[in-house]
Amino acid sequence: MVENNENKQNEQIEMAIREIMDDDESILALLNMVKMLKNSGDIATLQKIAGELIPGNPASIVQTVDQPEFHKGGINLASLLVGLMASLSNRTAQESLTSLLYNSDELWSSMVEGAKKPENFSLLRLMGVLKDPEIAAGLTAVLNALKVLGAILKRVDRGDGE
Repeated sequence: MVENNENKQNEQIEMAIREIMDDDESILALLNMVKMLKNSGDIATLQKIAGELIPGNPASIVQTVDQPEFHKGGINLASLLVGLMASLSNRTAQESLTSLLYNSDELWSSMVEGAKKPENFSLLRLMGVLKDPEIAAGLTAVLNALKVLGAILKRVDRGDGE
């Protein structure tokens, strides 16, 4: 009986190894992701978080993970990550985010400076400022984003019957 279970386990392990060997692209992609996490220091951070937050009692770990709220949260997180990955697969989204992130120092410095040294604008001065092509481009971008944001949020189902 014990030998039969051992043979069955060996067969399952061999089948799993065959599956892994057949899908080498996914394994390489997964290994690359792990390598990126390691190089960025995120794996060490995750290990530290896990060490501090996860209790040493296996029964309490199982009890925590076996909650419907935990499952629902995990499913929602996975859905969100898939949506984020799909969004970032668009070249326009990639270039926009990259441009904003690489120029964020200039953006934040400008915003902080404006907040610390606010200018008083008369209506005529404000109209003159709006003629600046960069301000017009930024304002148009924000207004277009607000329009799309409004349309998207109108379609959200709040789940309360509206």
